[in-house]
Amino acid sequence: GQYNILDKSAGNIVNHVIFQAPTKLGKGVLVAPTVHGNLLVGPDAEDTDDKENTATTSERIEFIRQASKKTTKKVPFNGTITSFSGLRATPSTGDFIIEESKEVKGFINVAGIESPGLSAAPAIAQYVVDIFKGIEKDLKEKKEFNPIRKPVIKFMALSHEEKAALIKEDPRYGRIVCRCENITEGEIIDAIHRNAGATTVDAIKRRVRPGMGRCQGGFCGPRVMEILARELKMDITEVVKDSKQSYILTEPTKQNKPSEEVLENMKIS
Repeated sequence: GQYNILDKSAGNIVNHVIFQAPTKLGKGVLVAPTVHGNLLVGPDAEDTDDKENTATTSERIEFIRQASKKTTKKVPFNGTITSFSGLRATPSTGDFIIEESKEVKGFINVAGIESPGLSAAPAIAQYVVDIFKGIEKDLKEKKEFNPIRKPVIKFMALSHEEKAALIKEDPRYGRIVCRCENITEGEIIDAIHRNAGATTVDAIKRRVRPGMGRCQGGFCGPRVMEILARELKMDITEVVKDSKQSYILTEPTKQNKPSEEVLENMKIS
């Protein structure tokens, strides 16, 4: 399914998730405010056998625009900041597949999760735990396990007094890196160094939101790369967008200081 995400200036067009009448392909094109204040419009529904195809097309995006008019007439699509698509496997069973693999002992398949997968996720997790308990009989509860993680600081949600106190304690929270989403250097560094820390540009984007705003990383992207390289002690050319081979930079465009001969030739020319 393909989606449009609109700028926050369009986020108040609707106050609720607006669904259409469902069909065999799904719940139709929805128009919904996001928790961060954007407007989400989509998806379409198109069957494909290509497991890697996450492309967006002008034809299907136009379909979404026209279909959205059934419920919401005045969506300002000129405020679209990005489009994306996703894939999900459709099970032949007509239901979620949650069971131990018949080929690999201890491997539990959780597949074909369609609507309402998000709502069902907590119950699915507990169901998988129960399956695993049935497989492994000698499980022991970890007494020292701490299920509570350190709170994530959202700088812009703090009061003026809280911001001032935090900046006094750690000046990095006073440096705005992403102007669209008002994300600070301190928030990015925290995302890198906490448990299961971010190691790629997109990982930072998903956790803290630099690059999610109107300019889509055009301003903050290079700065995020610099912070990742510095904090992870790697060369900036080693920083990737998401996957292992998604390098953003390949080599410097400006090499070492020119030789004296080159400098002299530059003077002559």
